[in-house]
Amino acid sequence: MNSGAIGIIEEIWRYPVSSVGGESLSSARLGANGVLGDRIWCLVDPETNKPASPETDERWRAALFLRSRLGDTVPEVGFPDGEWFTVTDERLSPRLERHFSFPVEARPYGNGDPTRVNNRYQLSPVHLVTTASLDRLSSFGLEGGISIRRFRPTILLRTDCAPGFVESSWIGRDIRVGSVMMRATEETKRCGMTMIAQPGMAEDPEILRAIVRQNRRNLGIYCEVTEPSIIAVGDQVTLA
Repeated sequence: MNSGAIGIIEEIWRYPVSSVGGESLSSARLGANGVLGDRIWCLVDPETNKPASPETDERWRAALFLRSRLGDTVPEVGFPDGEWFTVTDERLSPRLERHFSFPVEARPYGNGDPTRVNNRYQLSPVHLVTTASLDRLSSFGLEGGISIRRFRPTILLRTDCAPGFVESSWIGRDIRVGSVMMRATEETKRCGMTMIAQPGMAEDPEILRAIVRQNRRNLGIYCEVTEPSIIAVGDQVTLA
């Protein structure tokens, strides 16, 4: 694909607590580690010290019915009944246990400290998905429809520069997003998280099956940030 304008930022997302719902932002500071405050805490089983894994363990699937947002100093976790608790609130663990029906705690990510948890994911600072990919997926007639919340991106890019899974062709290219420069590093290999039920969405295995059949299990791309700055909804995005 030639250099030039490829679209605008339609949505920006942050997930202060891994594996639960995130928050939609109008703007965000994008640094070497991604959006400030993204995926800095997680939910864990205190008996094993292993973080939540809804995509592989059915016990954790209720995590997708929780929400997270960044408070003044630490993340907050929200429940379906509208209650919110900071991750340091002593009332949170009992509330989580009632939600999951087994003991659960919130802990920060970090290495070399027994009170912290090693991140089970390879750090991928920015996850970008285009509306072209969502439109392509929608064209397969999936009964449940397509919601961006299933794919948990950092940036949803509205583009009409090309049809289909267009971002897959950008690997190795530089992408300017507002005043931020990024480099597309690899395609996003989708997992079982895409099919799990969430508020307003039923479980739908056909979504993952369609991605496997049509684009080798990939939807979206990961990017590294080479020139940090602030991004905002409506910012123009260009391919260098």
